[in-house]
Amino acid sequence: MLEKRRVLVVEDEPALSGIITTMLEVFGFEGMIAENAETAKKLLQEEQFNFLILDLTLPDLPGLELYKEIIGRYSQYKGQVIFTSGFNASEELETIMENDGADFLPKPFTIEKFQKIVSKWN
Repeated sequence: MLEKRRVLVVEDEPALSGIITTMLEVFGFEGMIAENAETAKKLLQEEQFNFLILDLTLPDLPGLELYKEIIGRYSQYKGQVIFTSGFNASEELETIMENDGADFLPKPFTIEKFQKIVSKWN
């Protein structure tokens, strides 16, 4: 396990990614932001993370497609993901959550819900 608990936040809304990384710091994590799928892939080549927070609607690639690419290349991230979205979970997402053990945090979310879901990695 890594010394610092590091989290890759893949979120294209700067205000929201800033809030998420601030909340991560409060709960003892270090967040790194990728504003799109391409940046996330580059960071995953260079860095290691304890888990990922992945928005389902990114400007350059759907979040589920990015997740499939990530676990295809880095199997250690299978299920080590919290998906976020302002939309309800799709059938495909529910299948991934069930099979891989990933989590889903619907937007908007409260600090309490966020803490509860990230506490899995404390």
